Amino acid sequence: MRFKTTHFERLPQALLCALALLLCPGPLARGADFYISTQADFDTYRQATFSPGDNILLERGKVFTGMFAPRGVGSPANRITISAYGTGNKPIINNHGVVHPHPTRANGDPVSAGLLLYNSEYVTVSNLEITNNNGGTQEDVQSMGIYVLGEDRGKALNQIYIQDNYIHHINGEVEGKERGGIHFYGASPTSSNATTFNDVRITNNVLNYVGGVGISTDIANADIERAHDFPGTHRANAIKNLYVAHNWIGNTGRNSLVARDTDYAVIEYNTSANSSRHSTGNSFYNFKTIGTVFQFNEAYGNTGDVGDHDRGGFDADYYSKGTVIQYNYTHGNHWFASIMKKPMTDTIIRYNLSVNDLYGAYHYGFENDSDMTDTNIYNNTHYFKEELSPELIGPRLDRTPLETVFNNNVFSSASSGTAGTNADNGTNVTYDTNVYHNITPPASEVNPLTQNPQLYSPGAEPYDIDMEFGRGVLAGYMLAGNSPYGAGGIPIANDGGLDFWGSPLSAGSTVFGAGKVGAAGMGPTATVLTGDLFPATNVANVIAATPDHPGLSGDDALTSLTQTFQVDSTFDLKTIFLGYDYDPNSLDPNEILVNLEIFEVDDVGASTLIPGTSQLVLTGLSLPELIASDVGAIVLDSALSLEETAGTAGYALRLTNGGNPGFEWLRTGSTAGSVYAFGQAYEDGVEKLGGERDFILALSDLDISLADNADFNTDGEVDGTDFLIWQRGFGNSNAQITDGDANHDKVVDSDDLVVWKNQYGTQITPASSTAVPEPSSLLVCTLAISAICLSGRFAFTA
Repeated sequence: MRFKTTHFERLPQALLCALALLLCPGPLARGADFYISTQADFDTYRQATFSPGDNILLERGKVFTGMFAPRGVGSPANRITISAYGTGNKPIINNHGVVHPHPTRANGDPVSAGLLLYNSEYVTVSNLEITNNNGGTQEDVQSMGIYVLGEDRGKALNQIYIQDNYIHHINGEVEGKERGGIHFYGASPTSSNATTFNDVRITNNVLNYVGGVGISTDIANADIERAHDFPGTHRANAIKNLYVAHNWIGNTGRNSLVARDTDYAVIEYNTSANSSRHSTGNSFYNFKTIGTVFQFNEAYGNTGDVGDHDRGGFDADYYSKGTVIQYNYTHGNHWFASIMKKPMTDTIIRYNLSVNDLYGAYHYGFENDSDMTDTNIYNNTHYFKEELSPELIGPRLDRTPLETVFNNNVFSSASSGTAGTNADNGTNVTYDTNVYHNITPPASEVNPLTQNPQLYSPGAEPYDIDMEFGRGVLAGYMLAGNSPYGAGGIPIANDGGLDFWGSPLSAGSTVFGAGKVGAAGMGPTATVLTGDLFPATNVANVIAATPDHPGLSGDDALTSLTQTFQVDSTFDLKTIFLGYDYDPNSLDPNEILVNLEIFEVDDVGASTLIPGTSQLVLTGLSLPELIASDVGAIVLDSALSLEETAGTAGYALRLTNGGNPGFEWLRTGSTAGSVYAFGQAYEDGVEKLGGERDFILALSDLDISLADNADFNTDGEVDGTDFLIWQRGFGNSNAQITDGDANHDKVVDSDDLVVWKNQYGTQITPASSTAVPEPSSLLVCTLAISAICLSGRFAFTA
């Protein structure tokens, strides 16, 4: 007899629990919804066995104590779901570092996790907040956030999906690898029945302050062959179809992500921030794998002692073959990538961008080994700012390269650098046709190229960028049109077909560095003016915004803010009004850096940004400090023509962090938000609650630069009335706008600014509420959460 219902909330919870236990001595009801709203509910279900189609739903806004360890196997058509219901913040599971007995064996290894899945299949875990911290730093406890454990099954456990969770504070100051945020482990401790996994997806999770490794996979050593000399293409017990994407992983005790024992895993669009805080370890690495691909990831902040030997953004590790590291962005680590000299073969490193990695480019691990073969490094761009003195090979540790061919790479320093002490002492190492700007080439370089490569506009070091759709903010590292290296590189067979920015490569392409010549979509340059330039507060357009990384510490907007809009007739964009506030915890609060992009979208209501349709890309805009009541103006040097849109099509304007110092947005209260990271203007069309970062945004075809449009009244004169309107709220020490023609020569210029500020200082009376200018097509509206506002040529959708 089975108790069947899909609405358990219809009965009192205690009665439901009693009925479940009385009528279901075996697995609980098939296809049922289990609502957990109290600690008693949690305790009742946390070790229960569930059936295909069951939904285990924890109430949002609630905190539950203990390790949630449900059992059960779903099916391809009827998955088991562990998720949230209701409104508010994600439900929290806090295990407080408690160690629990093994789920089936008294003599088995104990476990400590917020969520344990044991021998489960066809399960989705989503929308949970998990922590597991007792405040200690002990090394004897393998603390986990989500632990997926398979034992003695003699098969692959299928389709386990971990998505949209927030995992943090997992006994933070812990360095070991066998612990961390999300960990998959397959073993055969009591039999010869090895257990592995197939179709694992770990996506859209945020992991912060995690002891050990952020995300990792592992098969017991005796159950998996080494890959480098495996004669076939697929190993019986390797993890198959591993996909790890769109995760933000920060402040880990060890590595951010480790892919062990996999065949053809894809690791893409992830961010590693400040990994290995308590022990040296490369941010991303693979071990004992076949065909691992790392692409479109960002890694930064992996730093420690100068003598640390594992401080790269990426690591091609040993017992592996066919590793590909491509289209990634690293910055601020000790070096870009590590390459292990123990047994490993067929490694490709291409079309990556390394900016300001502190000591150099390539580190070779295990100096006394020589078993690595066939590594090809081509078409990467490495840029080092002036205060760095890079060593390209073996930086600071005098490591010796092995079995590597370097072609078409660009190494550019703003000051000076060297090839490295042992760059020429390697075995079977070829340097052929690479660019060395302000860097001494290796003596063995076949064709050293030493002219300035003429990067388009280098120097910006943006953080937490959208690597799927937002790589345009790095377009300053493309080769400019006047580069001497627009062609002439060595043709590479099977070169991947695309450069770093997604431009197709023609057959036999001879491009240098990470990308083709050009800077498409960069758009006009811009000038930033401040001083509360928006005409009046009652016409400021306030739009609620919510970042997609809830729970990150502080108020830094670490992800993008995006707003969609439509244009009902061709519009010449000239000025972008923006309200913002500086981050008082940043390194230099006098200057905030942002990137600004405008993309095309198919649907302004719910759309993924269309790749390759950037209409405008401004990188590293320097916004002076403002107080919260001010509005800055980004004035384009030349107008950007936005074509008329039809139907649901439109545009999305997105703002992202351009580097340190950070920035935050003018607050107008906690309002529902509509802004998300990872290239989506609206995530699945669903607006999320709890947004606390709001910003003022308005677009105009009015040129408010000093020399062009001081006369808001359009009466042919610049007079005191115009000035009062222009200078509303004057008194901010950063105001940069003059009264207009203080010298009475009918030209608004820098002399006027000096005269007015020296004469009047900060004693100007703000404009009255009746003195409102009438710019030609200025957006004037205030949005409700789901309203559509039409004004002039704009329709903004919140």
